[in-house]
Amino acid sequence: MTAADWSAIAEWVIAGSVLYAVVHWAWRQRQAVSGWFTRRWRKSVTTVLHSEVTAGAAWQAVSQTPEVSMESGIAFARTTVGTGHPPYTPTQGRVSPDQPLDYLLAKTAETVWDAVASAQSELEPYLLPLRNYLTALAEKAGVSPARDFALGVLTERVRQEEDGWPDAPGDRMGQRTAHGTGEDHLCLLPRKHQVEDAIYDSGERT
Repeated sequence: MTAADWSAIAEWVIAGSVLYAVVHWAWRQRQAVSGWFTRRWRKSVTTVLHSEVTAGAAWQAVSQTPEVSMESGIAFARTTVGTGHPPYTPTQGRVSPDQPLDYLLAKTAETVWDAVASAQSELEPYLLPLRNYLTALAEKAGVSPARDFALGVLTERVRQEEDGWPDAPGDRMGQRTAHGTGEDHLCLLPRKHQVEDAIYDSGERT
């Protein structure tokens, strides 16, 4: 081989090395950017999920002020479904706006849940405790926030039933039939409107 051949080979080797270095650098930059976007996306999703879950349970932290809103009502009901049981809180004496806010929120959620789930029963016995706790909650936190919280619980309870209970725990996930199908389906839509009227009525009378 001549000197010119060796020179050409050297040039090809140098060009290949430079090309490899450029490609490797570009790949590393792409990985870095992709990783940054992935971390940002995961952080945003985690923040949304965290806020959604803790919104309904905010009153469980002693250092936090309980949240009273439609979002917290939805989150409370959704978190309850995850346990496989409806909301239940032992009654602490006569209903009063002087009772702790977290207790009034829990009892309001329980009575809303019971009222809308009583589709095969007479409604009025379920509305009496609902009105009592909702009235006390409204005096404690304001009419609109209390009403929104109750509507949030109601909305999530009906959604679970009409969507075939998609958020049920364990093996029971999605086993309930969706709206309009199956003999075991319990349509809560008519009862939902009745409970809604009672919630608005309680707010207006406060």
